[in-house]
This record gives sequence, structure tokens and C-alpha cells, in this order.
Amino acid sequence: MAVSASLMPPIWDKTIPYDGESFHLEYMDLDEFLLENGIPASPTHLAQNLLLPVAELEGKESASSSTASPPSSSNAIFQPSETVSSTESSLEKERETPSPIDPSCVEVDVNFNPDPADLVLSSVPGGELFNPRKHKFAEEDLKPQPMIKKAKKVFVPDEQKDEKYWTRRKKNNVAAKRSRDARRLKENQITIRAAFLEKENTALRTEVAELRKEVGKCKTIVSKYETKYGPL
Repeated sequence: MAVSASLMPPIWDKTIPYDGESFHLEYMDLDEFLLENGIPASPTHLAQNLLLPVAELEGKESASSSTASPPSSSNAIFQPSETVSSTESSLEKERETPSPIDPSCVEVDVNFNPDPADLVLSSVPGGELFNPRKHKFAEEDLKPQPMIKKAKKVFVPDEQKDEKYWTRRKKNNVAAKRSRDARRLKENQITIRAAFLEKENTALRTEVAELRKEVGKCKTIVSKYETKYGPL
């Protein structure tokens, strides 16, 4: 008898004893029978398994198992929470009180063009040109100055006007001139600065009036909203 060339395990290896009396027929499921004998249910599947290498079969099985595996519960849980937390953080940033602004950094659109000659008279000789928009005075500079009475003139005879007298008089005249020039310079600076502040004050008052109108409109809208839908 010729040996079969089939790769399936031989069925006749499992013999059924027969003694002439105990032989009887039983019902068996075909799938269960094939599974018990290691025979694949589909012949096409058997042919594919025979042709494919072992490594490729293992990779195919691992890929199918990874594809079939459900997504991890941790990702499904944390993704919505991260979205909610990012939304809440953005809302908190919007509700945060804005940081205070330095008043010196605020630029006000003021139509102020002083005479260049006045700026020269208000500037220190050899220094930078006076800027009435940004210059700040100390409190001592803005205090009222007392009226200074001139000292009484002392008559000095010509025979007593020696070299020492003329030196002292020259120094006094230079000091008096410096004092007058410094006082006049500061008065000119204060005058130009005050002129600019007057212009700026007018512009700010106009802007405040417009902002009050806008705030009034916003309050009216909010009041109507709260009346219809309740407080915010």
C-alpha cells in the first residue's frame, strides 16, 4: 500500500477496537472532529499556512492581535480631562485682572507743537533739548518761591575801592547772574511743561467723556441681559 503524501495527520492511527458486540455509532460534530485531529476547517487557510514562512506567520498573528486590542482605558480617560483643564485654564486667564500699566508708558495723542526758540530758551546750554512731554520736576522745584528783597546799597568811597573790593564785587555779580539765569530757565521749562499739560488734560477729558458713554452703553446692555436671563 502506498504512503499518502498528505501533510495532515493520519486518521487511521486512532483505531477503534471492535470485538463484535461493543461496536455502536455516535453523533460527532464535524468542527469538533477536525479540531481534535488538528485539521484546519478551511482548505484555503491550510494552503496559505503551508506557503507562508514561520516568521511571517508570527508577525501576521502579532499584528492582528495588536490591531484587535482595544485602546487603553487610560488614554480614553485622560484625553477629555486634559481638554477640560485646558479650557478652564484659558477661561481663568481671561478672567484674571490685567497687570497695572505704568502711567509714564501711556502715550496720549496731543496736538502740541511748541516754538523751537522757546525750547532752546528752556534747555540747558550745551545739554539736550528740553522735552515738555516727558520732563518731570521735583517737588522742591514746584514750590512757591519767596519774594527776596534786594539788599540795600552801601556807598563806598572811591578811595576804598581797592583790588579786593573789585574782586568781591565781580564774584557777586557772576553769582547773581547765574542765579537769575537758572531761575529764568526753570520758569521757562515750567511754562512750556504747563502748556503741554493743559493740552493733554483737554485730550484726556475728551477721551474720558467718550469712555463714559461707552461704559453707559455696556451697562445698559448688561442690565437688559440680566433682566431677561438673570445675573451673570
